Amino acid sequence: MRMDIKKRTSHFIISLLVTVVVVRIFLYFFPNINLTLGSYNIHHLFTGTVLLIIAFILILHNIINNYTIILAGIATGFITDELVYLLGTNGSDLAYSSSVSFWGMVIVTGIVIIITQSVYYYRKKRGK
Repeated sequence: MRMDIKKRTSHFIISLLVTVVVVRIFLYFFPNINLTLGSYNIHHLFTGTVLLIIAFILILHNIINNYTIILAGIATGFITDELVYLLGTNGSDLAYSSSVSFWGMVIVTGIVIIITQSVYYYRKKRGK
């Protein structure tokens, strides 16, 4: 069963926002927790990328339901949370709490939401 575009848009945005808030709260209280496999530090940007690839494959095969859209929102939340942190700081645990990391996350997340809403309203206006 296909979801309507309004429901998909809201599920995506809500899951994106909830993910960013939960990750930020969790890492505020536990700033030194890292997922390390061997000598590799696995940032949640990478986890988000893998989840987004999975969501895209499901969507590509027309498997569009609550779970797929929420998975895409969670994945995007992981990515938007760490994108500026990894590009604009030294990647340390301390830098994650910096204003560059925080405001970078707010701006990137905001841009994603604005684009998502803009596409929704454009399609709605065109009747698609």
